[in-house]
Amino acid sequence: MKKLALPVTDDRQTTTANSNNDSLGETTYPYLKNELKNILNGYVDYDANSGNAFNVASVNITDDLADGLKKNYKSPPKDLKFIKDLRESSPIICPMCGSLGTGTLDHLFPKEDYPEFAIYSKNLVPACDCNIKRRTNLKDGSRRVLHPYYDNVLSQRIISCDISEDPMFPMAKIEIKYAQPYHPEIESIKFHAEKVVLPSGLICWLEGQWDSLVKDPSLSIHTLPDENIESVAEFEGYINSALSKYDRKFDTPNNWYSIFFHGLLNSRGVVQFLQNKHNTIFP
Repeated sequence: MKKLALPVTDDRQTTTANSNNDSLGETTYPYLKNELKNILNGYVDYDANSGNAFNVASVNITDDLADGLKKNYKSPPKDLKFIKDLRESSPIICPMCGSLGTGTLDHLFPKEDYPEFAIYSKNLVPACDCNIKRRTNLKDGSRRVLHPYYDNVLSQRIISCDISEDPMFPMAKIEIKYAQPYHPEIESIKFHAEKVVLPSGLICWLEGQWDSLVKDPSLSIHTLPDENIESVAEFEGYINSALSKYDRKFDTPNNWYSIFFHGLLNSRGVVQFLQNKHNTIFP
């Protein structure tokens, strides 16, 4: 998960230009031209309410326009070139789930339920295939999916993990943990984790990282020296250094590597176990 800067696209200009493109007679012309005011007012409302799914009002548009806008997204005309540009701008960390994979665009407000925002740049988030796994989940009760363009909480550390001893330790049980359990948005943080992050395979990935780590900590914690480390505190310092590097490298504390390393530091007995393992390799 990662906070992103808003797209620089002038949606009013691009959508207005698209509405006057009479070559789109099989998709949005003249429907978009006839309903342009409603669409633009919807964009204003979306931005004014910071993409909050509980506050953004749906826009009543005709079925013809809804179908046309979804077709325009799938095959963007020249006035909507920004859609291709957004897709190609994918960061190395998925802003929606925090994994090391991108390459698609996610309609944060699903286009099947909110076709009025199908070509709205602030509703299009470069992401990985977590957008498919999320399906149309957007809100439930008092909980909602977080928005990478608007929710500043994504700049804070909100996701960690807990690594607890299995009866056959170093096999371990790994669960997601919330770094700020009393945050005002904790229910939406949990909803986002349940509907976006976990379906993306975070736990399986963390288990793979742990399996590699316990074989030789220095191969996974690249800040470790190839020598004996005398104290737990010193070993913890090397993990902290690695955590800081991953936070900076991916420009978010909620990338999967940072989630793993933060969990190492905050899971009971893990640092001491890793120190002992390291010292058997470098006595």
